[in-house]
Amino acid sequence: MQLEYVKSELNVSDPFTRQPPGLEASLSRHCFLMIWRKFGPFSWDLMAQTSNVNRDDKGKPLRFFSRYFDINSEGVNIFAQDISKLKNLFCFPPFPIISMVLKFLQAQEASCVVLIPNINAPWINRLRTYAVTSLKVARAFDRGAFTITHATGKIVPKIYEHDMIAVHLQFKK
Repeated sequence: MQLEYVKSELNVSDPFTRQPPGLEASLSRHCFLMIWRKFGPFSWDLMAQTSNVNRDDKGKPLRFFSRYFDINSEGVNIFAQDISKLKNLFCFPPFPIISMVLKFLQAQEASCVVLIPNINAPWINRLRTYAVTSLKVARAFDRGAFTITHATGKIVPKIYEHDMIAVHLQFKK
């Protein structure tokens, strides 16, 4: 075995291991507390990391699952977890995997509040079938609801071109 430095532009693994920063958006504290007041309390943030995990109304970080190893997470890769017995779940999935997340929640018969774009997408029928109620969290082009960390380390607004809604889903039979 030999250790060798490979420049990022020459690293053939980068397309599989790095994601655009827009997929790691964080929800503002104000917006999360609005969701908390309507649907909370929450005990779990299903897709987070130490730097962006949501916090309860007293400021304590929720328990969470992370995408990669994180010393504070309860586990890695939500899809590898048994969440069927967990309560008070919140999830803000990256847009490209919303369908996978909804199928996973359905298979686990979970009750969960998900934060998603209010768009007509292939997963909309599953969403509508199991939706209990919803809340508009942010209007299209809102500059204060979401942020991302730019490659330079600076935190900048993340602007979505559609309304964002929190939907309480109940998949339990």
